[in-house]
Amino acid sequence: MPEEQDKTLVSLLCALTITALSVAFFFVVGVNDMISEAGRSFQTSSLPMVFIGVFRYACAYLAFHTIVFWMIRNPEPGRMFVFHHETSEEALIRTEGFERIGTFSSWTLMVFGLAFFVAGTATWMAVFNVDVPPMLHTLTVVLMPIAYGAAFITATVVRYVIIPYEISMERPFGTFFKNYEMVMHNYTVIFLALDLFLVQAQLEWQFGIFPIYFGIAYVLFSYAYARAPRGYYIYSFLDPRIKMAPVYLLALLFACCLFYIGLWGMSMLIHWNALLGGMALAFWVSRIVLFRRQVKDNPYAFQSSS
Repeated sequence: MPEEQDKTLVSLLCALTITALSVAFFFVVGVNDMISEAGRSFQTSSLPMVFIGVFRYACAYLAFHTIVFWMIRNPEPGRMFVFHHETSEEALIRTEGFERIGTFSSWTLMVFGLAFFVAGTATWMAVFNVDVPPMLHTLTVVLMPIAYGAAFITATVVRYVIIPYEISMERPFGTFFKNYEMVMHNYTVIFLALDLFLVQAQLEWQFGIFPIYFGIAYVLFSYAYARAPRGYYIYSFLDPRIKMAPVYLLALLFACCLFYIGLWGMSMLIHWNALLGGMALAFWVSRIVLFRRQVKDNPYAFQSSS
């Protein structure tokens, strides 16, 4: 890649600037005060909190089981097209072990599981009349918006960008319907939407700053991971050297925030009218999840790899 085309410095400065601005926003707007007020609202529901506690721990277990047993310890290698840092060429690799949790989808699944575990722990403490530490309330308020934004953008991109691209390239994409892929791309969205509807926590649009922090962390991880020995970019647009890299970086972070803002809007609608809001949320979810039966007429749908 010609040196004059290398945008690495610009990309890093862009990431640093966004980080500084987002931290300043946190303190100037007083997000910390909003967190303390919103924390307890994640432990209220018209349903018995025992049910919410069971549901949240079940979601957390699903995430951790998927990561450990269906991904890291799965003896069958995964299949992924990546872009090598040194050659900037696309290559098909077979991922195994911890290498399988480097994708944005995997990070989304991990934060999904952690968010439900933390929120579920606080729920069970409330059920047994144990004082919930402020730290648990804080972590819940931080992690749930991250999970909202990351899960909904992941499901949308997989359905409307990645799978159509695989189809256009005439590649088999049956791997997207394996059990762990279904959890990452479909069930995270479904269960987060259910929790949003059942609990109706007090969300604030300002919490959209947390998905931005998550996006920045993943982008920096991607830069570092590609520089490692035999490193590669899981997503070509995250290569900081390319001409449009700063634009792609801004678009990713903006999208993470925007999808959370959409969920915040849904929560406001649910508070105003639970039936209308629930129907709108269910429609949104139905438009971004994708199950195998919905692409059964495509000749590549049931092929896993070759």
